[in-house]
Order: sequence, then C-alpha cells, then structure tokens
Amino acid sequence: MPISFTTLQIYDQYLTTYRNKSGNDGYGKSSKRSSRFDTHDADELKSVYSSIQWKNRFAPLYLNDPTPRSIAYAVHLKESAQDLKQTIHALSGEDDELFSLKTAYSDNEALASVEYVPEDADGSVPSDFDLKIRSFASPQVNTGAFLPSDQPVAMRPDNYSFDILTSKLHYELQFTVNEGETHRELQGKLARLINNSDLGVHARVLENRNRSALEITSDATGMPFQGVSHFTVTDESTSYNNGIVNYLGLNKSIKNATNAVYTINGAEQSSYSNTINAFGAYHITLHPEEAAPPSGAQSKDTANVGRARISLYADSESLSNNIETFVDGYNHFVNDVLSEDDEGNGTENVSGPLTRLLSNDMSKFLRFHRTDLEKYGISINEDSTLEYSRAEGVSDPAALKTFGSHVLRKLNSIAIDPMEYVDRRICAYSNPSTHYINPYMTSIYTGMLFNAWT
Repeated sequence: MPISFTTLQIYDQYLTTYRNKSGNDGYGKSSKRSSRFDTHDADELKSVYSSIQWKNRFAPLYLNDPTPRSIAYAVHLKESAQDLKQTIHALSGEDDELFSLKTAYSDNEALASVEYVPEDADGSVPSDFDLKIRSFASPQVNTGAFLPSDQPVAMRPDNYSFDILTSKLHYELQFTVNEGETHRELQGKLARLINNSDLGVHARVLENRNRSALEITSDATGMPFQGVSHFTVTDESTSYNNGIVNYLGLNKSIKNATNAVYTINGAEQSSYSNTINAFGAYHITLHPEEAAPPSGAQSKDTANVGRARISLYADSESLSNNIETFVDGYNHFVNDVLSEDDEGNGTENVSGPLTRLLSNDMSKFLRFHRTDLEKYGISINEDSTLEYSRAEGVSDPAALKTFGSHVLRKLNSIAIDPMEYVDRRICAYSNPSTHYINPYMTSIYTGMLFNAWT
C-alpha cells in the first residue's frame, strides 16, 4: 500500500495530538489512567456496526474530494467527539445513570486531594473518614560534599568513569575532567550526563553561598522491594580512572527512601508512594511539597504531618460538580473543533467554510434543548458554547439525563461519520424501493487515511 505525505501527516497528528499525558505515576512518567469506558464489549461493537449499516442503507452516494486540511479536520472531529463521550460517560454513577456520579472532597487540599472512583470500591464505602498523615513517601537522596564552586578540580585532567547500580541495570557514566575545570562546571556536567541517561535517578547542583554539591535522587519513592537502596554510586570496578565518587563525596550523605505512613479512622497503613487508596474508591494524592512537617517532629511514631477529613458531597453538590465538568468538557469540544477555519485566518468563534455545517447543526441542537438547560442554570452563548451558573435547590437530574442521552447520540453520529460535516456533493440518491447496503460508504472515512494522492 503506498503511503503519501498526507497520510504521514495524519499519523503524526494522532501521535502528537491525541496521546494524553494527564496522569503521573510514582516514577515521574506521564500516563493516562484507564477507565471502564475505554474498552467495549461485543454488544457495543455490534451496535456500532448496526448503526453504520442503518446509516448507509438510506444514504445517498457522495462524491468526496477531500483536501489534506479537511481530512485532518475529520480525524480531529472524530477524536474530539470520542473525548467528550468519555467525559460524559465518566459522570455516570454505579448504575450507569448519567450525571449521577458522586464526588468527594478534602477539607485540607494542601495536604491531600481526592478523586472518587466508585467502580474501584472494595465492598462497603463510607461517606466520610478521617485521614492522618504521619510521614510522606520519600525518595533516596545522595548529597555530595559542598566544594568551593569556582575552585579548579584537584584531580589530574583525564578520562574518568563511575557506575550507578539499580535493581534493574548497571550503568557506567564516562566523562573527562578538563584542565582548569571548576567544581561547579564538573558538577553541572555530571548532572546533565545523569539526567540524559534515563537511569531511574535524576541529579541537580545545590549551591550554598560560594560552595556547590552534586545531589542524586531516585525517581521512585518508598522503601525498595529488594535490597536497602534504590541505587548505589561506585567507581571500584570501572573502565576508566576512579576516585571521582570519593572526591565529590557522593556516598557520604545518603538519605534512605521511606514509605508514607498514615492512619484511616485510627488504623495505621503505609504506602510506597504518595498516591494511596482508601476503601478502593477514594484515590488520594498526598502533597509533601505543600505540607511541610511541623518543627520538632522526630519519628513516624510521634510526628503528625497533618490531617484531613475526606467526605462525599451531598447529591445536589455532586450534581452541580457533574454539570460543571460537563460544561467544561462540552466547551472544550466546541472551541476545539469550531475554531478551525478553512481559510486559515485563525479567527476564533467564526464559522469558516470547513466548520459551517457543524456550527449550524450544533446551534440547532442547543436551541432545541434551551428550556431544559436553563432549569439547571445552563445558558447558551452565541458561539454555541455553554455557560453555567449554579442554581440553588436543583437536585433532580431527570431533564439533564435526557439532554445527556441526546448529546451522546449526536456524538455517536459524529464519530460514525465525521465526513458528514465536510462539504461533499451528492451524486445520486438511494432507491427508496430497495434497501441494499452500500458497501463503499462504510469505508470512506477509513479509506481516505490510506489515500495515496498528494
């Protein structure tokens, strides 16, 4: 199959635009948390296939002449619709009713923030509980000796090396000490060398007045699963000259990693990281950088970093939070796809030739639901975005659920055939007396990605 420059652009758009980096794991790397809505069972896939068949059964025959920009727009539109569907589905409660998701809060966000994920619950889940933090999870830190920053290195110019040993790898770092090189310059060079090697550790140069030291910190927090340390720095059996580890004092001041120690309703627990779960459903993130331990704390048995009360919002407050999340997601979808302009003038909220069809369709859709939306404090702006002002005493989501189900149907339609919102000519209408499925209609969207024209 020939691959064109246009096809490569589309592949690049998928990789650079839709790869989510919203999460962060305990090793400092970005990741996206999966949910039950990221996968589909056989019945859902069969439903999508049936929808495609039904749509194509009565669809006219179109003449498509897509430009590279309209192809990219169709891909972007489909992915944006899928993202908004995920947002709406994620607001469903345990019974999969729209906008019934309960939300949790912490009365001490500086210490601990919380996310409520009911599908992860382990049995019965209380509506509130006390969380007391005795210590945070910390990494291993090797701090070198503080040396005069501007003083030349007192080692002969030559090639040197040292090893960093972890539970997974043995890595040798090789470098050169140059004539007249200062301590600060050598420490900075080694910090860059370590950080560029992706070893599971990172380094920086500490400065105190006219003195500087090299500090190496493990990416992982908590006590190691094996051994007593996350990493070891040594130059005892290295390829080039040794002595740099002792000279910089990289093994003289070692702060071992520790686990997070906390209590839930008085029961003590521990965690290797500062992300903990309570009763499965409460996903709690501790914030050691914002909540420093009190002065005079000596040990995990006596020190109390802080405490927080974790609770579920009342139904009305949870509904308001769900509406706010939906409005933000919907506005992101609208601003993202309607800001495209075929003329490339970059003007926001102005419908260009590329977005005119979608803009008109969304405007009609919102006007139809205006009355129901206003009951919940949701108003419609001229640019088809929504604005939310919390309404007091609103706790019945019935009308909002109806609107949400209609939005999902609209998004499903967009995802099945995004080319419907790209200008195309009708060549022939289907024969109303027959119901043959057009086999080519189902593959237009997919097939255009592999079109070899430039």
